[in-house]
Amino acid sequence: MFAKLIETAVEKALDRRTIRPDKKLTIEGYHPLPEIMGALYEWLFVPFRGAEILVEIRYPRSTQIPEVDKLYSLQNKNKSKFSRQDIIDIANIQEKCCEAVLNRPTFAELEKAIYGKDRVIESKKKQLAEIEEKIKKVSGIEKTELQNRYDALELFIGFILPDDTMFALTNIAFGLNVSDIRKITKEKLIAAYSKARIYNGRPSDYIPGIFTDGDRENIDNYATIFGSEEEMRINKNNKKR
Repeated sequence: MFAKLIETAVEKALDRRTIRPDKKLTIEGYHPLPEIMGALYEWLFVPFRGAEILVEIRYPRSTQIPEVDKLYSLQNKNKSKFSRQDIIDIANIQEKCCEAVLNRPTFAELEKAIYGKDRVIESKKKQLAEIEEKIKKVSGIEKTELQNRYDALELFIGFILPDDTMFALTNIAFGLNVSDIRKITKEKLIAAYSKARIYNGRPSDYIPGIFTDGDRENIDNYATIFGSEEEMRINKNNKKR
């Protein structure tokens, strides 16, 4: 009997695991990224202006990365409707993710190295100062044109890391390369919401896969949004009959 209990316990433990396409055995469910990766630090090549640089990254926990919800909501917007503030907000969140992920060199060390060698940024800073003085002396269309140039230059200077580097490090911070979050569809979220209503659980309890601990709240939130909308649509259609 004791042997049977052990066998059952082992089978349950194995059932909670899944073999991924990359042949890694990974625990299923919601876990901090370091647990999923089986390591806290790793040396990786990341893109840098079309080339690659070798950095040591640290896999952060969800509590160590910023405003996941805000980034998801901004990224889901139509890019043609992005305001300048949206672009700044996205870049700020990405920058914080880079700070959380970079271990060697640190974000500050990399930033210092780039600023120290980048003559283009030095030149842009001078242009920015010149335009700022001109704006004070003009008005109308000329002022608007100068302000647009100033805004573009400010964005260029304000975020030091290249776009491809920021994007790659942000994906690492959110575990997008290992999490199954991208496989989730609106239909799966609605189905999970319905099951949660029936069985008194959380929608995230009814979506199988490998997810970071930070994914859980987002799955619950979006399942509730889409599920509620679907319920309202169904109720509305039923009333018309």
